Amino acid sequence: MTETASDARKSFQEALDELRIDVIRLAALTTEAIAGGTQAFLDADLAAAERVIENDDDIDDLTHSIEDACYQLLARQQPMASDLRTVVAVLRIVHELERSADLMVNVAKTTRRLYPHPLDPKLRGIIQRMGEQAGTQTRVALDAFADSDPSAAAALSDMDDQMDDLTKSLFRYILAGSSGDDEANVLTAVQLALVGRHYERIADHAVTIGERVGFMVTGEHPAPRDESID
Repeated sequence: MTETASDARKSFQEALDELRIDVIRLAALTTEAIAGGTQAFLDADLAAAERVIENDDDIDDLTHSIEDACYQLLARQQPMASDLRTVVAVLRIVHELERSADLMVNVAKTTRRLYPHPLDPKLRGIIQRMGEQAGTQTRVALDAFADSDPSAAAALSDMDDQMDDLTKSLFRYILAGSSGDDEANVLTAVQLALVGRHYERIADHAVTIGERVGFMVTGEHPAPRDESID
């Protein structure tokens, strides 16, 4: 039986809906990695850090599955206009989510490198807030995608200022406490600075997802933004 245009359209919309569900699943796994990796780092919990590293395989597998589904839609359905923007946006969004999860793997590996080095209360507080901010921005980006809400997506850029402030606070703390005469302290300071950069980049990925959502809904490209934290 020949598939009618109406049937083909219905099939395509069902495939798009499945894509959206898979992207939401991927975002949920990523936010779990942010929360779990942050807590593992704060607690110097090697077992929890190892779980974050192992669970990244599931995130990679789901990412590849979504990408394959997008390529099949592009090849077989040849979507136009807003549908094409949705598929292209999904391809870009899953890349941002996968990178955020990879950055949390780096945080988890830093937990192993610094073990059993303790975190003093001020440092612990800064990193905890960075983890919370990264998770919040990723969830807002997810909600913006799920609701096709460009206004929520646009708010992410302003939210990112909070992460920039936290990053500055972390760097100031590290510079104030580091000593060039103690190699161990210098190496620890470098690792902590990298952790801060990982969180800052996760927040940037969330902002980029917001921009992709804005383009998906409106067809307009975002204005260039300043990613410096100076």
